[in-house]
Amino acid sequence: MSLQNMIDSINELHTKYKDQPDVLCKMEEYMNKQLPHALDLFVERINRKHNLEKQSNIYIDKFINNPEQQYFYIPHSDLFIFYNGENYVLINEDTIWHILLTDISTKPHLIPWKHKIKNSVIKKIKEDKSLLSSIPESCTIQYIIQHLTPILFRSKSEAKYFLTLLGDNILKKSTQICQFARLESKDFLTCLRDHMQCILGTQCLPINTIKFKYHNQTFKDCKIISFNDSVKIRSCWDSFLKSHILDIIAVACHYSNQFQSANNYIESHCQHTEAIDSISYLSKTNSELLINKFISEWLEPSTDSGEIKWVEMYYLWKSFIRTECRFPIMPVYIKNLKTALSAQLNYNESLDLYSTVTSSKLSYVKTFQSFWKETIIEGDDEFEISELWSLYLKWMLEKGANVEVINEEKMHFLLEHFAGSSITGNFITSIKCNLWDKQAEMEDIINQLKVDYDFCQEEDISIYKLYQDYCKRILDTTSKRTVSKKYFEKYITKIIPSEYIKDNQLLKKYWSEF
Repeated sequence: MSLQNMIDSINELHTKYKDQPDVLCKMEEYMNKQLPHALDLFVERINRKHNLEKQSNIYIDKFINNPEQQYFYIPHSDLFIFYNGENYVLINEDTIWHILLTDISTKPHLIPWKHKIKNSVIKKIKEDKSLLSSIPESCTIQYIIQHLTPILFRSKSEAKYFLTLLGDNILKKSTQICQFARLESKDFLTCLRDHMQCILGTQCLPINTIKFKYHNQTFKDCKIISFNDSVKIRSCWDSFLKSHILDIIAVACHYSNQFQSANNYIESHCQHTEAIDSISYLSKTNSELLINKFISEWLEPSTDSGEIKWVEMYYLWKSFIRTECRFPIMPVYIKNLKTALSAQLNYNESLDLYSTVTSSKLSYVKTFQSFWKETIIEGDDEFEISELWSLYLKWMLEKGANVEVINEEKMHFLLEHFAGSSITGNFITSIKCNLWDKQAEMEDIINQLKVDYDFCQEEDISIYKLYQDYCKRILDTTSKRTVSKKYFEKYITKIIPSEYIKDNQLLKKYWSEF
């Protein structure tokens, strides 16, 4: 309001009450005494409010941007996160209130607005502090990288690539790139996804671009994630995921924001040549190049009776892809592979084999096939792969076979290919081996123990104690091979009737009645 407007207002009041001296007197008194004081109080309140606003904003800004105590919010799950510069952890909103109100209570000039400040801080955290845009400290990043390497990945660069692609998927960045991973990593990746969705909501799809089987994708759009064997062992990563899933999310999104994308990291930022080659190998080749490389490096021409059956040829191809290329998937369909090989090699369709060709890498395969044919038949027993591997080595020693000695992993690969559906995890089921009749040997030992127990056993005996005595007695046998405790417990009822076993105890009456 201008000065003239105020003068006009006073003139209007004066004109209105010109015939009432008492009112004019009161008006003069108000203007000269009460109004100045009221205006002084008003100005004081305005100044105090401005000062409170200024101090409040300073406090809120310091609280929100304190690098040692950072708070974040996830809207989809209504969760608050606290970061102390080392680890991200969940925190209740009530706890943040308590921290704020306790701290403000130590600052007298802010106490009048403590609830308003508290509400403003919570509002700012919800609006401006997303976990997905946080910048973790170096110690947090290195902790995650050092746990992933070398437990799950061979190099830090491969771990960084994996984290960056997780961040790309969390942030829903559009991409045509897919990544192939070994099937044994599915449990780890599924667990990782489930933990992330508990935090970020089910709309978060962190492993959406990761595939476990080839479905005719274009090679140039494919990358490889090479997990170590320890990815199969849950104890290597389970507690780590549970305890540090927030750290993983923060680091993954930070890398995605820093490098723009996982693909850009490999192309423009990664300087580890071996990691680049491993991750990008598939995208830099094609099926024709792979097949030609396989023929030139894994096969040799033969002028005599050399031949390779198709089942052996496909095993060689799988070995080439797995060991030479280190691919977790078969990037060429079987039908297309067979057609391509048949076009370059002499293929006998009626016998389903390739003639005038051989491979030095088949020698141990032929030996394994002989072992399988001579010692394995269908049956009601089961063997651990490590047990079959040990029997195979013993058989080779007795035969004097002069071929490559395979390790347990290669034995597993051979069994996967040639044993087919009878392999379950680390077990081969529905077979018998003439080198070791496990059940018959168990029965023989228990019959020996029966004689001992018949004279001195006056109480029930636990199955565990029976297994211990079995292990001691087996040392007196020729084979000296001990079945596992799990196997012993599983097959004991085939030897001892179930009515004599109760609550994992072998009843004492068995020794005298049976």
